[in-house]
Amino acid sequence: MSDRPKAGARADLLELVQTQFVKSRTITIIWGNGYKGLRAVAEADAKDLPPVLLVAQPRKSRLDSDEEAKYHHKLLLKAEIIIGAADRLWERQQRVEIEVDI
Repeated sequence: MSDRPKAGARADLLELVQTQFVKSRTITIIWGNGYKGLRAVAEADAKDLPPVLLVAQPRKSRLDSDEEAKYHHKLLLKAEIIIGAADRLWERQQRVEIEVDI
């Protein structure tokens, strides 16, 4: 994960690239849907992210109703993990900024 920013990520996505469990395509889609930074992702409602995550998995949109319900639940859990990871990073950044100011 630490070498991801050095691997050619766009400058405007660097903050999100640090988020664990999220690949570059998903980061690009999250950013394109209005979540422009860690703070925006950290403050997002977990129920708002599954439709965004579904865009990153276009083949999964053609499931039958039982599989679709299970998959949407899985996306909700993934959204909660992403939000938690972004929240931890955001809090860490805030602590570092406070320590620098002191």
